[in-house]
Amino acid sequence: MEKLTAKEDEILRMFWAYGPMFIQDLLKHFPDPKPHYNTVATQVGFLEEKGYLSREKFASAYRYYALLDERGFADRVISDTVEKFYGNSYASVVSRFVEDEKMDLNELKSLIAQIEHNRK
Repeated sequence: MEKLTAKEDEILRMFWAYGPMFIQDLLKHFPDPKPHYNTVATQVGFLEEKGYLSREKFASAYRYYALLDERGFADRVISDTVEKFYGNSYASVVSRFVEDEKMDLNELKSLIAQIEHNRK
């Protein structure tokens, strides 16, 4: 999954917040001064090329929509990170959090209890 620029991230979040939109609709959600139509259309095109957006044709215009919701996006980013940096081992990720003191033993015990409860 290709990394997003700050502008691409901003636009993708607008699709999550407002749903499918034409470029004109998307422009309404930008603060003033609004970017130029072509600038936004180019960014939307990049998001489509990267696989974050798709489009459907309505007469002579396209309506764009996100291919993943925010949770699906987060899941994909986490999965890619775990695969790339931790040999696809989620246990290694948790171990790293504990080693780096980003998660203490009580939080780890609570997490284990939550998982056990959810499996029942």
